[in-house]
Amino acid sequence: MELMPNLELIILSIFLFAFGCEWLGGRLTRSPRPLRDFAFMLFGLVSNLFVAGAVLGSAIGWLLAHYLPNNAGSLANTPFWLAFPAIFFIEEFAHYWLHRAAHEWRWLWKIHRTHHSAQQLNIAVVYRYNFFWVFMLPQTWMGAFAIYFGLSEAFLAAVFVTYIVNLGTHSSYRWDNWLRNKIPVLEPVWKVVERVVTLPDTHHAHHAYGKTAHPNGNYAVTVFLFDVLFGTAKIPNSAQRNYGLPISPRLHWAEELLWPIVRKPLLPKPEKTAAPAAGETV
Repeated sequence: MELMPNLELIILSIFLFAFGCEWLGGRLTRSPRPLRDFAFMLFGLVSNLFVAGAVLGSAIGWLLAHYLPNNAGSLANTPFWLAFPAIFFIEEFAHYWLHRAAHEWRWLWKIHRTHHSAQQLNIAVVYRYNFFWVFMLPQTWMGAFAIYFGLSEAFLAAVFVTYIVNLGTHSSYRWDNWLRNKIPVLEPVWKVVERVVTLPDTHHAHHAYGKTAHPNGNYAVTVFLFDVLFGTAKIPNSAQRNYGLPISPRLHWAEELLWPIVRKPLLPKPEKTAAPAAGETV
């Protein structure tokens, strides 16, 4: 368990670097409500890195030590080449089905919806979560099991890979388009890669709405092959214009962060300003 604080510090440092790049590049102020987005990000970051991990890690660690005291470190001799892919793919597979269920089950959607209400996609959305969603994430509770049984290095490596991909697919910088345009000779390679690994193209479509969007699909964090195999994949190869939800401006902040404890009706639709009559000055 002692490696968890180091993992959190590494992840936080990487995130702050990426956040700083987007902030200095003026990407974060493109949102119509940047201060709200920043507050949501801070809430999710604290909930994810410092609350959920500590609570679940302590609880699971105590239960394992109490009921399986002789099994601590029992898998420590497992070769890295075997432990890493096992943890990585189990975690990714579990996340795919949790994510898919969150879009198909209404009660779970209201917990996950906060991640989709951002009206611009950027690095900050990585931590835009309802408080209770972070307790459901596979890496939150799998880490306690992996470290207790002596698989800390494999777990850290799996989390690192997943996290880097997650940052890359949420970034407002479309680095995938830039690379494809710069090296067109590799387009056949990209056609294969985009069906195996989640890229900004497919994940941006997941966070958008409109003709080329795919909000009810493209669920994988890293292994896009799961979407391909289970029929939820859509590869638009197109930039998205409308991010978030059509009802995003009408969602109450307290419900977004704390549903189902806090339940609020949708805010009234903003009044449309009448167009000025001919010859009328504004």
